[in-house]
Amino acid sequence: MKKLLLIALVALGGCSMIPSRWDDNQSRAIIDIRVSAANFDCAGDQKAQLTAFSTQVQWFELYAESKGTQDMVKLNATLTETVKEYQDRLKQGPVSPMYCDLKKKVIQQQADIISRSVMGRF
Repeated sequence: MKKLLLIALVALGGCSMIPSRWDDNQSRAIIDIRVSAANFDCAGDQKAQLTAFSTQVQWFELYAESKGTQDMVKLNATLTETVKEYQDRLKQGPVSPMYCDLKKKVIQQQADIISRSVMGRF
């Protein structure tokens, strides 16, 4: 009986580590996010670009929450925070080209990490 209880506890605990399954909508959304990050133009209207980008990131987050794919919500949290920090900094005034370039690279890296996780599911 104790062995059966132990097996049941391990099985239930292990279920929380199972990644979510493939989802066409999340896959499309994360590639859209990567494309937007890659095409971010530091010489252009950063505020407008970040607003549009933030909407894409928010869509991904809300979809993942609604679907119950908590692993994707957790992955997206860092990207959401990075975009929010950038938006908050822009509210204070113009940013240097170096700041923009560094933030763009960080956002691209985060989007790449998320996309590999999303696209790697089965």
